Amino acid sequence: MASSPTSRITEEEYLRLERAAETKSELIHGEIVARPGGSLERVMLAARWSAELGLKLRGRDLMLFDSQLRIRTPDSGSYVCPDASVVRGQPQTHQSADDILTNPTAVIEVLSPSSEDYRWATTFEPYREIASLQDYILVHTGSIYVEHFSRQPGSWLFREYRGAESSVTIASIGCTVLLGDVYAGIPGLPVD
Repeated sequence: MASSPTSRITEEEYLRLERAAETKSELIHGEIVARPGGSLERVMLAARWSAELGLKLRGRDLMLFDSQLRIRTPDSGSYVCPDASVVRGQPQTHQSADDILTNPTAVIEVLSPSSEDYRWATTFEPYREIASLQDYILVHTGSIYVEHFSRQPGSWLFREYRGAESSVTIASIGCTVLLGDVYAGIPGLPVD
C-alpha cells in the first residue's frame, strides 16, 4: 500500500476508524496516511532495533514501545506510529487512552524503499512539536544507512551513518547501537 494522503478527517473519527481497522494508518495534519508495508527487510530491522534497545535499556528508567502504540503531537493533533519509541520516566498518555503516547524521548522509523522521502518529510514536522522528543532516527532498508536528528537548543543536528562499522549514539537514552549488529543477515544487503 502506498504511503500517500487519502482524506481529511477529525482526530475522533480517525481514532474510531483506526481502532477498528485491521491495518495501521496515521493521521498527519488531518489526512489519513497508510503505514509502509511490512517487507521482510523492514520487519527484520524494526525487530532488531527493538531487541537491541530492549537489551540496552533493561533495568533503567526508560521504557521501549513498538508500533502498536500511537504518538500524538500537541499542536497539529497528528497521530504517528513509529517502529520503536523510548520514554524516559513515566509514559504520559493522551486523555487517559492507554494506546496514545505523548512524551517520547527517542523515535525510530524503519523506512521502506518506496516511502523513504515521503515518510521522513511527512512525519518529522509533527514530531518536532513534541517537547520531550530528543532523537529522531531513520533506518534505511536498501543499504546500511541511518539518518539521525538530535534536538539542540533552537535547532536539530543532522548526522548520517553508513556501513556495518558505524555506530549511532542516542544521547537522550544513553545508548550506542552498532549498525553491524542490527543489519547482520538482512537479505539483499552487502556484507561490509
